Amino acid sequence: MACGKTVRLGRILDLSGRGTVILPVDHGAYMGPIRGLEKPLDVIRVAVEAGVDSILLNKGLLKRCASEIARAPRPVGLVLRASGAFVAREPPEFEALISSAREALALGADAVAFTMYVGGRRHEEVVRAFGELVAECESWGVPVLGECLPSSELGSGVKAVKVAARVGAELGADVVKTIYAEPFEEVVDSCPVPIVIAGGRKRDAVGVLAEVKRAMEAGAAGVCIGRNVFQHDNPRAMLEAILKIVKEGAKLEEALRVAGVSGAEA
Repeated sequence: MACGKTVRLGRILDLSGRGTVILPVDHGAYMGPIRGLEKPLDVIRVAVEAGVDSILLNKGLLKRCASEIARAPRPVGLVLRASGAFVAREPPEFEALISSAREALALGADAVAFTMYVGGRRHEEVVRAFGELVAECESWGVPVLGECLPSSELGSGVKAVKVAARVGAELGADVVKTIYAEPFEEVVDSCPVPIVIAGGRKRDAVGVLAEVKRAMEAGAAGVCIGRNVFQHDNPRAMLEAILKIVKEGAKLEEALRVAGVSGAEA
């Protein structure tokens, strides 16, 4: 791996072996205004103060928060969203390429993210666009986070998730983000690059934290969870609970206390 890519990868991942926490705040370009991200700079400040490793965001927000990131008391990696689609009506099967490695570097980002729906009707288009981005990123030494999701044709079970993750890794993703499916050990074992799990739709804190705990025990490299953090009643507490599990290996009960979840809810 080129030294430039290695350095940048170390800015978005925790390479100490403790696990990585990435906060995605790129939802606005997919859904427009979304609850919890009315003031995205406030969310980013909370994330930086809590100790996330990196933040995934679109170019417009990156430009707005650049000075905030520069003044941060501790380094935080930036992952630029390089693909996009409108998902208000239905999940897409293809995302257009909206950025590049060169633009990512110009904006101060350390990596790019591209969403790839594996096995769908537009699979060939997806693969072509992803391949073009990977080739450009390789020449500039920019890591690629591949959000590799099984299409509706593949389904959402562990076999489909294994296929999606492996295809992304084989096509050049340096890190794979995918959905959780059990037994997740099979997904980790079949993918030769680090895997972080997506948070998905908004759910109760107990279910999310339990899933984070199971994923980390199964060998995940970390998490990339957005809505289940910034739409929580107390985003800071929820983020700190996730960090407790990922960074310290905390038990679920301890994480629930940090998140402020009562015994009755658990």
